[in-house]
Amino acid sequence: MRSHWNRRRLLAAGGSLALAGPASARADAGPEILDLWPNGAPGGERVTAVERRVAYNWPDGRVDYAVEGVTRPTLTLYPPTSGAPAKAAVLVVPGGGFSKVVIDKEGHDVACWLAANGVHAGVLLYRLPRDGWTAGADAPLQDAQRALRLLRAKAGVERTGALGFSAGGTIAAALASRGAAALYPHADALDASPSLPDFVGLGYPWLSWPQAPKRATPFHGFTAPTRAFLFHAEDDPKVDARNSRDAAQDIVAAGGQAELRIFPTGGHGFALRSRPPAPEAAWAEDFLRWLGRLDG
Repeated sequence: MRSHWNRRRLLAAGGSLALAGPASARADAGPEILDLWPNGAPGGERVTAVERRVAYNWPDGRVDYAVEGVTRPTLTLYPPTSGAPAKAAVLVVPGGGFSKVVIDKEGHDVACWLAANGVHAGVLLYRLPRDGWTAGADAPLQDAQRALRLLRAKAGVERTGALGFSAGGTIAAALASRGAAALYPHADALDASPSLPDFVGLGYPWLSWPQAPKRATPFHGFTAPTRAFLFHAEDDPKVDARNSRDAAQDIVAAGGQAELRIFPTGGHGFALRSRPPAPEAAWAEDFLRWLGRLDG
């Protein structure tokens, strides 16, 4: 089902970005990896976690990687592979249920695809609340604020937004609503720059179903005008599709714009792994077209 929750109709004019596969981006030079914090992440005095890369196997033989115990948050930059000026910049925020960061499937694969389509992408490896950071549930949001500032400075484009999946969608939604808040002491001059995204993409995000106390999530509701593209599968067994439906309505009620896609299939965590004719595979091209229609 396709739904449009726009306070004002998005104009159909404006060239959409061509869709290309993620593999085409990997042939070029490797990405640039940047530490987020010049003197280490804030509030880590009690953290004893050990950062580790963990493999997990799919039934069809594929292997993916996630990162647990993140102590060194990073931003990995993927400029457009064509060499042409970027049309926008997107901070990619992987999911992982706040217990790990699914860095390949919902991070690097997505960034390669964006870069192949003229977008300057940055993958966020963020800290996890359970590891004892002073900021608790806001630790990944602090990283997202810092990463958005850094990506905006590096890309130098007109629009910089975020695209989050599952728990990463929670973080991206929090960035859209609380991103301007002073959540950490300034680390350097970069922290004087804006940290609200110009737009967000929210893939099967956990937001309000089930409702959690504020101390358990960085997302506290949509209060600032937001431009959002949301997508979800009706048969998602982990995150109810009502999260996206209700969020679309809440965004409009707060004065923003939301475009919603609810697909009959896909389950949870499909990212770019679903291929046509699977209905949920359409989200990627739809997102690029939506991004191409956004004004400044």
